[in-house]
Amino acid sequence: MQITDSYHHIDDGFYRQVMENARSADEDDNMVHIFAVIGAKEKVGCVYKVIEDELKKNVQRILGRRNIHKSSNKLDDTGNEFCKCVQEFFFEKSSHYPKRLFVDCESFVLAGIYCSSLPEDMADSIADDIFSMWMERESPCLYGKQLMFRSFFINDFLGRKVIASIPHSQTGQWNLIFEGGMQLPLEREFPYSKETINPRELGAFCTSSIQTILMNPVYSYGILLEPGDICQEWHKVFIYLCASSDYVWDKYNFAEVYEKFLKFLKDNICEVMEAEPIISKETYHDVLLKHIESFRNFMKGEDETVISKDLHQTLNSRYVYLPYIWSLLPHKETYGGFASSVLHNMVNKAITSENKHEKGILWEDAASYMLDNISGWKITGRRIRAGAQEIDVSIANVSLDDELWKLGAYILVECKNWLKRVELHQIRNIAYISGMKGNKTAILFTTNGITKNAEKEIVRLAAENLSIICITAEDLLNIKDSSDCRNLILNKWQELQDKVDISSIM
Repeated sequence: MQITDSYHHIDDGFYRQVMENARSADEDDNMVHIFAVIGAKEKVGCVYKVIEDELKKNVQRILGRRNIHKSSNKLDDTGNEFCKCVQEFFFEKSSHYPKRLFVDCESFVLAGIYCSSLPEDMADSIADDIFSMWMERESPCLYGKQLMFRSFFINDFLGRKVIASIPHSQTGQWNLIFEGGMQLPLEREFPYSKETINPRELGAFCTSSIQTILMNPVYSYGILLEPGDICQEWHKVFIYLCASSDYVWDKYNFAEVYEKFLKFLKDNICEVMEAEPIISKETYHDVLLKHIESFRNFMKGEDETVISKDLHQTLNSRYVYLPYIWSLLPHKETYGGFASSVLHNMVNKAITSENKHEKGILWEDAASYMLDNISGWKITGRRIRAGAQEIDVSIANVSLDDELWKLGAYILVECKNWLKRVELHQIRNIAYISGMKGNKTAILFTTNGITKNAEKEIVRLAAENLSIICITAEDLLNIKDSSDCRNLILNKWQELQDKVDISSIM
């Protein structure tokens, strides 16, 4: 059973994965293909009706010798990616005859279209079995207005350390406390709640307690958004995009954008309860703007304790929220233009320079030029002191490319223009800085590669969820166009994952 969903693939990555699976599955005549929308009944009904209507209209367009339409102005970007998949799939081959599939699970519904070349009774049975298997594995639940399922929920805990286990102050049930102050109840039934730890249970406020207040509009807007942990997740993604934007925020333009964001949450994500506000909206906006500025400094490479690290760790799985928030924010696309001859010239100058200080600067320039031409990656700082360490280049990931999001929200870059190979202790130094910053990927630009011991350490660290990608001068000299910049990084990352033997660390 192959599954592609919009919680693991975003934007056109969803379309590419669906169509790739469809092409490979078409080699087997016994396949059953299902395209489904799952969630709250009213929302699902609206989306499904648009998809079905477009199928019917496209039949008429084909009969009239016109081109099919693959999108609708009644759907958002994610809905239109799904619509494109459905329309192309069912009109590419005449054997793909669409049949309805509807399952009512009380709290949520599935409305879909499926097809198969198998006999109808057999295809119906297989379609039902596929849905039953997915239900058993994922334990879906409508949480507020948002559908949650198991594999998406637990991804938020990857890379977070378990700090402690304590009993709940009221129920006495034991909870696991994770880095970032999240607590997960240990109970038989799989939970979807991950509340931040309460000050009563610690006897003091901690940074996660402050964050809970900071991400809650109830104090100024008088609206309580439930569930609270989902509300916080969406706020963290919103803050991340605001901080990574080049936009100059003030209390006036920020208020307008923030209120659009709240309307989106009320309409699509959370249930709403009324409450009495206790501070002014202006005061609340001022606090959020200070938080955004603090996070901007962190993304440049500056030190900060817990809140920003938690935000990065959250984005590593909740990047799927980005397409919905991206359209709410003002932003501008920048097109610098890439020339391989410019990159190659920069690399050769860095290698041949005889001035020790200049060699380092020129090599960083070459690395920065290459990274700056990966769409969706933004260089936020260079040569920033982090405690006793120096970070050569800091990168924020603001892409809508789910392949690039395998590398995480924040990428730390080290540049070594040395005649000798990089050794073990330099790799451990990168791992130490990464532990402080919370990034899951670091990129090491080393002109002459790494030692065998360093390579072994990199594989060991990859098994612990820290990927250190090594790029050499030879790699950069082989780049021919801007797409090679992205592909080089992703190919190196995948090569590293292929080397990891999980059994060796169990």
